[in-house]
Amino acid sequence: MKKALFSILCAALLTACTNGSREFSNPQSYADNTCDWQKELRVTHVEFTDTATILTFFYQTHQPFFSISIGMQTYLSDERDRHYKALFMVEHALGEYFPSGPDGTYFHVGFEPLPKGTKVFDMIEGVGRNFFKIVGIHDSGYHPAKPKFSRRQLKEAEQVRRDIFKSGPVTLRGTIAGYDINDGFQTYQMHYSYYDQDDHGTVALDIDRTGHFEYSFDVENTLGAAIVDHKSNWHNFIAQPGDTLDITFYKDGSTSFMLSDGRPYLLRNYDRIPSGLRPFDTQKFQVGDSVDFQGVQAYAFECKAKAKDYVNYVAAKYHLTAFEYEYASIMMENDILEGFLDYRMDVNDAWMSYLSQTESPDYSVVRQMQEASGKIVRDPDSYAFLADFTANDSLMMVMPHQWPIFNRYKFDGAYRASEPNLDSLYMQMDYASYRSFQTHLYDSIHLANDMKIFGLSEPTLFGKLCMMQDIEYHLKDLNDELMDSTDSYRENFLLSYLEGEKNLINDPVLGARVDKVYQAFLRKQAPYWEIPECRGKQVLDKILANYPGKYVYIDFWSTGCGPCVAGIKGLFNYGRNLMTGTFDNFALVFITSDPEQAYEPFRQEWLEGAQSYRISQDDYNALAGLFNFSAIPHHEMITPDGLAITDVVEMLGINPNDPEGKNNK
Repeated sequence: MKKALFSILCAALLTACTNGSREFSNPQSYADNTCDWQKELRVTHVEFTDTATILTFFYQTHQPFFSISIGMQTYLSDERDRHYKALFMVEHALGEYFPSGPDGTYFHVGFEPLPKGTKVFDMIEGVGRNFFKIVGIHDSGYHPAKPKFSRRQLKEAEQVRRDIFKSGPVTLRGTIAGYDINDGFQTYQMHYSYYDQDDHGTVALDIDRTGHFEYSFDVENTLGAAIVDHKSNWHNFIAQPGDTLDITFYKDGSTSFMLSDGRPYLLRNYDRIPSGLRPFDTQKFQVGDSVDFQGVQAYAFECKAKAKDYVNYVAAKYHLTAFEYEYASIMMENDILEGFLDYRMDVNDAWMSYLSQTESPDYSVVRQMQEASGKIVRDPDSYAFLADFTANDSLMMVMPHQWPIFNRYKFDGAYRASEPNLDSLYMQMDYASYRSFQTHLYDSIHLANDMKIFGLSEPTLFGKLCMMQDIEYHLKDLNDELMDSTDSYRENFLLSYLEGEKNLINDPVLGARVDKVYQAFLRKQAPYWEIPECRGKQVLDKILANYPGKYVYIDFWSTGCGPCVAGIKGLFNYGRNLMTGTFDNFALVFITSDPEQAYEPFRQEWLEGAQSYRISQDDYNALAGLFNFSAIPHHEMITPDGLAITDVVEMLGINPNDPEGKNNK
């Protein structure tokens, strides 16, 4: 009865609101997060009245069992960042969960009235990462102006760029406001990017009883990083060599940054921008029943223009500095470029998808698909698109978590098309010399392609950083092949390989980074027990004590990670003996930090009888820092003599009688 009366009152209010109203249909927006996890929510109509601003939403999901709600904390934000709270919903109550109908569902939400003349505004359903955000709702007649910056701000941005390649110490001092040790967490995680590695560097930040942490380390250039708090919120920041950066984390998920010497912090306004937003629809960068390369390329340009408007809009709204504006622009471009490169990779691999999904494949179709993808992906002319995107900007060095774009660029088909066949050389030299020559030649070709793609006489910073990603992998490969050589010969061989790579890069700053990779590689050749005492080592010691004298293969996983779950289920179905068997020199161990209510049902169904550990988030962070990983699934293997092997086979490919695969080499 109460719900019926509420609906009648809302309908009456909606009718009353139409007096003296103005409106626009099919509004546009600059960025949103409403397509994540198969959700689709969009604004189809906006009506401004004297008593309310009424938004009509259309909600459609590909999962009939999925439901959403519009929380009572929802608000609109105008151009001056003034907030106007939600007043009512017509069809439902604020905070009530409801599903979509078979053909989608329309519903109406009323907010406090926006000021007359409002041309653009945001809808923020919450401040957490799983809430809806639609930024820059406007009709087609609105176009934001590019912001103007003072000479001081432009000079400051220029100075930051000059200082990016400096080296020195950085100190982080964190304070968790209102911290109570009984809250159940004592660490945060920090991910920082050096793009000569395949992934982020990761460290665990230990929080003391008063809610403080301090961490100092040397960096080769301006540092781009992100701290992940106990609620999995990411807080991006930038620090330059010599900085002592004070960071305060508040309970509402916000953060404040301050340099100890009083200088203005580089991203002082940037963290106010709503996070988790994309200027494009990821589904439009996926290959469907047919390949529409030109259409997807045109869409990417459309997204770039839209992203430029978005950055102009947020720059004016949040008073971004010149440096923040440049930084935001490159972040947006990289998002779009990553989506476009994803599409190119899918085009290149479409024939493999056809084979895996077809019971009786027609191999003439496979050949046609391969030829068609080759024309698209391997034609250098098709790469002219990339020249319009950021590629040689020093700010690429400080993107906190943009390494996937380098990975996609590096493995694009345009590179693969130029790799020569060196089989004739294979039997004419030892394998280590062959691999060193092959790697150097391929890297030379990659950099030549990079220059051709961008029409430059020097490889781009983008291309050089991509090339550097594999150096550690090649060092390990060469080192394995030289294990029977003398220490001095092996060292001279590896140093010769590195010298050739540094000559290709032809950059003293990046050359110093190569040397750093080599030193890190040498440290990994020592047994883990020679590592200085740290929490991660203590956690690992406690687990390994149960498996003396064995190879211990570790799977870091979570129930919320799709590939992790798929890997465990695949092992359960096709290699259960690996999970539950007892072997003289091998053990398979599963480690997660999931809450018990998620972990225990999964363990009982899929990990019964396996060596499985549910550890605290603090211990998990410590292990992530020890093994330097930030993404899962992640696999490590500890040998009986204490060496940590990261480059291991997938779980289903393990031979417990030959864990390192030595008999296959």
